[in-house]
Amino acid sequence: MKKFFTSNDHVLPRPIEKLPEYAHAKARRTLAEKLIEAFHLSDAAADAIANAVVDPSAVRKSIGETSDPQVERIAVPGGLLLGIRTSVWSRRIMPDPRNPRIGPTRRHPFAVVPGTGDEDTRFRPVPEPRSPDGKPDDVPELVVEIDSRHHLEWASAQAAKFILKDNDWRDSIRSQGVMEAVWLAATTYLHADGPAPATAVVSVEGSSRTAAVHNILEVRSSDVPYDDPDRKLRSLYKALGDAFEQGTHTLDQTEAIRCERMPALILVGFRRNGTNAAGFPTAVKSLVALRHVDPPKAWGEGPANESLADEVLDELFRRNLVTGVERAYYAASCTKAEARAAHLPDDPSRRAARIVALFARADDATAEAIHVAVTSQSTRRRISRKMCNELATALIVRSVASDIGKLDQVRRYLRHSFGQAVYAEPWESTNRDTDSLARDAIAEVQRAMADENIVEPGPASLELSVRGAYALVVTGGLHSDRGTRGAIQPDRRLAGEVLDSMRRSVPGVHQLAQALRDFAAGQHIRAVDENGTIKKRSDGATDFVVNDAYLRQEFAPPGKARARSGGPTPTEQLNDRLADFSDAMDRLQAAFKGVAAVAGNDGSPLVEVEGVEPSFCATRRQLLSRIGDEFNFWDRTYRRRHGIPATMGAGGDTDEEENDVDEFEQEPDTDAELAEEDQDDNGARTIAEAKGGAR
Repeated sequence: MKKFFTSNDHVLPRPIEKLPEYAHAKARRTLAEKLIEAFHLSDAAADAIANAVVDPSAVRKSIGETSDPQVERIAVPGGLLLGIRTSVWSRRIMPDPRNPRIGPTRRHPFAVVPGTGDEDTRFRPVPEPRSPDGKPDDVPELVVEIDSRHHLEWASAQAAKFILKDNDWRDSIRSQGVMEAVWLAATTYLHADGPAPATAVVSVEGSSRTAAVHNILEVRSSDVPYDDPDRKLRSLYKALGDAFEQGTHTLDQTEAIRCERMPALILVGFRRNGTNAAGFPTAVKSLVALRHVDPPKAWGEGPANESLADEVLDELFRRNLVTGVERAYYAASCTKAEARAAHLPDDPSRRAARIVALFARADDATAEAIHVAVTSQSTRRRISRKMCNELATALIVRSVASDIGKLDQVRRYLRHSFGQAVYAEPWESTNRDTDSLARDAIAEVQRAMADENIVEPGPASLELSVRGAYALVVTGGLHSDRGTRGAIQPDRRLAGEVLDSMRRSVPGVHQLAQALRDFAAGQHIRAVDENGTIKKRSDGATDFVVNDAYLRQEFAPPGKARARSGGPTPTEQLNDRLADFSDAMDRLQAAFKGVAAVAGNDGSPLVEVEGVEPSFCATRRQLLSRIGDEFNFWDRTYRRRHGIPATMGAGGDTDEEENDVDEFEQEPDTDAELAEEDQDDNGARTIAEAKGGAR
């Protein structure tokens, strides 16, 4: 299943079909004449549209009577735009060379004289389109004045470069083709250097999709107004059709077949409202603004994940991977009584574990269903662990009966409660009761304690942590990283990292089990000691209730000691002194990094050039060696004391080998600390890189 989470081919390809033939010149000319008669277009504009349309005969028939053409009417401020919905050839349309997305990056002549700066200022920006000279401004054509064909080539290249970096649709389009209509208008380019005007059908909203298609097809967009590729296109489309029919089409040909056509809305008219003075160019801008400047408010992450999660359940049901009752159960649309009647657990923590397992342990059939469901709504959303975790969380929180504000917090914290092991290690959601699951988890932890070669305790501890996450987060006993502003947290671990520390120790397993018992009983979650006994407050009568700070202190990150208790017993005193020792080691680590951070004149660590006095090194090395030996002894003693003796394997003795790895060579405790190590400045190296200076 790792491929499911890491594959870049996250969108299931759309099936292809044979391309139609390129329309004959007579059919295209007949459509052009119809456009001239119905919409008063110029010959050049009508020809450009007719040449771009895949099926001119169908479009001509759809227009109907020229006195009252049957076209789409689109309301915009100031009037109605008239449009024809059809399919166009991608090679015969052009993305806007002055794509509005690049507006803030344009360098204007008042700031830099064209041709005197870098490539970005080689020409002045392409100006706004306007209506043709000598014609009413409601004529459905646009005119753009450019210096030369080179000016257009430069502007097109600049726009494509920006778009493919800022809004790249290529991966989606290679797999799906263009699915939403691009908006087009006939546009004529007037050259200041003398050549005849050139007309093309241009995307009025910029169209990152058209730019992506041209990149895939290796079309130079700026050539579209000037080329007459009739014979070339007829031959190209026939070759692609033959390859499709013979089943010999390559991957490149498959992608080309998807990209050679795209749906389009061709703007062919404008009718004003009353005395409105705005013309066709302004109406086009108004239409574009409705999509890009003042669009409908996006759903946001929460509603989007809700919709995707429901679609996943529907797809699983359509493929008979879940029953109707299971779909309703996962969607939280059945009552607890109905769940019990269907022999499904009514405990929300067990339901949460089943949902997480559904996404985290997806088999090939389930993974394909998730792919299909997600890409049916978003072709650019990558199928990752993060996304699956968000969909699982969206379904889990439906069982939480809290106010909206609290629900949003629970959703955010739960999203960070299922760590990497939940999605990487084998486990499943079972029907074991809490006590049975805890016993199995303790046995796993004890086996891991006894054998240093066991890195992952096992599936029972993972299932217990997933169930426990729900109980602790919903009751407020555990938060995720709350940041630094106004947050009182001993550390900044995510909730999943705290839960991972808990499930790897016997006291932590006891605490997770107690959380589930108390949650099921509807009471505050109480703290327990290493034997699972309820802890009391200093008055000896009141139960100790857990909170976020307590859990983080009791179940510290790897390499950190538990919080100081100040208690009088030898065990409590030992723990407090270990906390002191841990703090001292942290200071030692920082001091060691400080030595490596001192740079010489050449910028390299000075200690590597000058070295350190041998007597100092020898004495400190002896101390570090003695401490390292003690660490090995303490480690083995703890394993013998708290672990289950490992069964002797074929290799013979199971005693641990000496661990001679220098304490300073250990990796950082968390991903956050690793990031901090990587970002050391002032020439400082990471501890691992500086280890040579400690030997």
